[in-house]
Amino acid sequence: MNTNIHRKKKYIQITGEILEKEGVQGVNIRRIAKAAGCTSAVLYKHFDNLEHLIILASIRFLEPYVREFQRMTKRTDITSIQMDLYLWKVFIYEAFRNRQYYELMFFSQDRDMLEDYIYEYYSLFPEMEKDFDGFSASIIFSNNLTEREYIRLRRAAHEGLITQINARYLSRLTTAVFNGIFIQYDFSENDTTGMELAAEDCYMLILELFRRFVKPGTSLDIDNL
Repeated sequence: MNTNIHRKKKYIQITGEILEKEGVQGVNIRRIAKAAGCTSAVLYKHFDNLEHLIILASIRFLEPYVREFQRMTKRTDITSIQMDLYLWKVFIYEAFRNRQYYELMFFSQDRDMLEDYIYEYYSLFPEMEKDFDGFSASIIFSNNLTEREYIRLRRAAHEGLITQINARYLSRLTTAVFNGIFIQYDFSENDTTGMELAAEDCYMLILELFRRFVKPGTSLDIDNL
């Protein structure tokens, strides 16, 4: 393995370990450099800035969602609407449970770089690659939640479960609900009850939007998936 790649992976792994133990507040360049046995200047040769390094290390917190995404998109016994609702529920739970990392990835000033950072992450850690096809890559690698949702809903439109125009409206509205609830709710990192209430409120609002926009008779049941 290229020495520079090996070092870069090491720095990301060290940062990830700090994030898991102490969160973003525990990360700083000097601490990472000390743990890695290098200088701060060396780290800046590998990363654009500290945020670049932190977001790369935060992508590990997307893994539970990615695993569920891959599992669900292989199923042929459910509709695209059921798949979409289930993935919304997983994404919401993971986002609220790992709020500070999802905030960095999808709401920070560096969010426009997320697609490049995810690609970089899987290039550095190919063992984590999930055999992304075009459909999966277009969603997982995108920082645009509205477009991610619209890509999924277009499949539902092709199945006749929603009209194309309603797919566009629903993708915008569900993302707006998620963004609003994600920002609105204020709970501490250790407040599991508050997190679960926020996630449930967010999902139920999105479920209600689905009821209003999908064609009557479409199953919205995801309880046994």
